[in-house]
Parts: sequence; structure tokens; C-alpha cells
Amino acid sequence: MLRNFPPLKLSSLEKLELSHCSSLQSFPEIIGKMENIRELRLLGTLIKELPLSFQNLTRLRKLSLLFCGVVQLQSSIVMMPELTLIEAWGWKGWQWIKWEEDEEKNGSMLPSKVELLWASKCNLRDDFFQIGFTRFAHVIDLDLSNNNFTHLPECIKECLLLKKLDVSCCRQLREIRGIPPKLKHFNATNCLSLTSSSISMFLNQDLHETRKTLLLLPGSRNPEWFNHTSYRPSSSFWIRNKFPGKVLCLFVAPKDRDISDYVKPMLLINDKVYVCFFDRLKFLKLGAEHTFLFDLRNLIFTNNLYEVPLENEWNHVKVTCFDLTAASMPTPVPIQSGIHVFKQENSDEDIMFNDPYTKKRELEMILPLSPSIILDLDLNFDYLDFDLGFDLDFDLDFCFC
Repeated sequence: MLRNFPPLKLSSLEKLELSHCSSLQSFPEIIGKMENIRELRLLGTLIKELPLSFQNLTRLRKLSLLFCGVVQLQSSIVMMPELTLIEAWGWKGWQWIKWEEDEEKNGSMLPSKVELLWASKCNLRDDFFQIGFTRFAHVIDLDLSNNNFTHLPECIKECLLLKKLDVSCCRQLREIRGIPPKLKHFNATNCLSLTSSSISMFLNQDLHETRKTLLLLPGSRNPEWFNHTSYRPSSSFWIRNKFPGKVLCLFVAPKDRDISDYVKPMLLINDKVYVCFFDRLKFLKLGAEHTFLFDLRNLIFTNNLYEVPLENEWNHVKVTCFDLTAASMPTPVPIQSGIHVFKQENSDEDIMFNDPYTKKRELEMILPLSPSIILDLDLNFDYLDFDLGFDLDFDLDFCFC
């Protein structure tokens, strides 16, 4: 039963495997630099602390510590010169240890090179964001799901490169005090204590106008600034000339229903299905009373939408959500939906949210009628106005004379 490991002085060592040493309580001291170990995985040990000499693994790029106890981690370790990924899972607690000598040597504001920080189910509390966390200014992908902190502090805005943030199932999370400037993907599934003001920050129109967003939020939210919302599982719009550059989609699950893991959005152009999928499947589960909002550019299509030939003058685009677990064929999911098209790249004349062909058909029906019948119909000509190649008001006036 291995409890302790002797010091290591093996400069040529390329792999060190200590996983499943369930009685191992301390990591061995590293004597001298060991530059050949790039990855280190410790699974199911009792190791509580990594010694200061751990930094002699100077070429280490990936550090995985899984199913550990309470781990005391020196803030200086995240400053290792090539360390870009820290993976933690199933800890009983994470405690930072601050080394004053190291702070003076490296400078208190020097950021680490860690780009991926995954720390799910580590019993993180509010003190996690003190001392060591401020070093992660260059993190791009941050997974803090299934933890016990009550707020994301304002310093989260200092993660200037952060694009993906997962706080799902942080059931005590009440407040988010800032949004990183490059954040695109945000998952707050089952953050049921999150305040309305914190959720509203992520529904700000300006946020979505400048980023390729994908958000999963608790609660049923229909942004007032959306072009079109519906109590049906699909939303439509009509385009001509070209596909719009930026389309935002909305799905809202009702209170009384969890949506299957196998729900997928589906895009149709003139009733032709274009197969699409997300690069991260965990964003596809939509729990009861949750809001899913995403930029259409987050979908990966088998065909490039901007190269799809538009057959008609006006082309019908429909975004819907289907349950793929149905026995016979995909069936629509009973959710609300919405569409917003940002028009900075398209003129207003090339996008419509009401069927233009319906107006044309109505006009074709009434124009052959006599003036007296048209008056009896009490039609709203403002609504029926349509470009038929002549002035509608002028010709109707002429008929009544």
C-alpha cells in the first residue's frame, strides 16, 4: 500500500503514472528540472498538496487531478511556463496557498498561460475567486459547473479572452457581477437562485449584436426587442437576394416539461431541410422553464447557407426544434420560439416577418371584384398594399369615380 513516494531525480523521465494509488498522500519532491513530462494525470489519490518543487516539471502542459480530497494548490503552480490546461473533477474542496516569495519574484499581476480551466464538482466556494483565480486572465474555456459559490465576482470581467463559461447546476449562484468582453457561450442551466437582474444582463441586445452568442438561461424569457416570437415550436421569416448575415434564435421550454437530450434545431428554406448540429452537445438539453438563445452561426450545416440558391423572389426560412427520440419520425417539441434578424448587413426591404405571398393572394382575389363589393368587405388597404407594378390607391380611386 503506497503512502509516500521517494524524491524523483530523473531528467529523462517521459511519463509518470500515479493514478489509483488510493493511499498515496503526498506527491514526490522533484529534484532538478524534468523537461520531458508534458501531461500528468492523478486519479483517485489522497494527495492534498503539490510541493513547490512540482514547478520543476518545466514543460508540463496538461495537469489532471480527478476524484481527490481537499486539495491545497499553490497559486504559483498556475504560473508554470507551458501549463495551458488544468482539469479538476470530484474534489471535496479547493484551497489556494499564497507564497509570498513567489509573488515578489513574479509580480502580483502577472497572468498565467492557462487557457482551459475545468473545475466541475470541486465544492468551490466564494473564496475560490481570491488569490489564485486572478491569475487566470488568459483563460478561454472555463467550466465551474456543479459548485457551491454564491456569486461570480466583478473580476470575471478581467478574463479578457474568455469565450466559454459553464456554471450549470450551481444551485446557490445568485449574482453575476460582470460579463467578460469576449464571452460567447454561457451555460447557466439549473442556476435556479440566479437573480432576475443577472439574467437580464445576458438578454441585452447590444451583447448579441456584437458577438456570436449561445446562451442557456433559467426562466422563461422573451426579449422585447426580438422581431418575432411565437407560442409554437417554430418561427419564420422571408428573405430575398441573400441569406442574412446574423440571425438570432430563441427556444423557451414550458414550466412542466423537461426536453429530451436528443432535441435538435432544424432549419428549412422553402421547405427543404438543411441538416445542422452543435459542436457541443451539452447545450442541447433544455430543462423545464429554461431559455435557449443562440446565433444561427453556432450551428454547423452540411451546406453553406450563404451558397444555397434562393429559388424565389421571396424565400421562406423556418427555424424549428424537433425531438429525435420519437419512434417513427422527428416530432415538433412543444416550446415557444422566436427570431431576430440583425439588419446591419441587409436592407429592411430584403427581410419580412409576414408572408408576402399571402398579401399578394388577397389582392389577386379582390381586384376582379366590383367597387361596391370591395367597399362591403371593409378591407384594410394599408395592410394589403403590395408592389404590383402600379399605384394601388390611384387605381381604386379611379374605380370609384
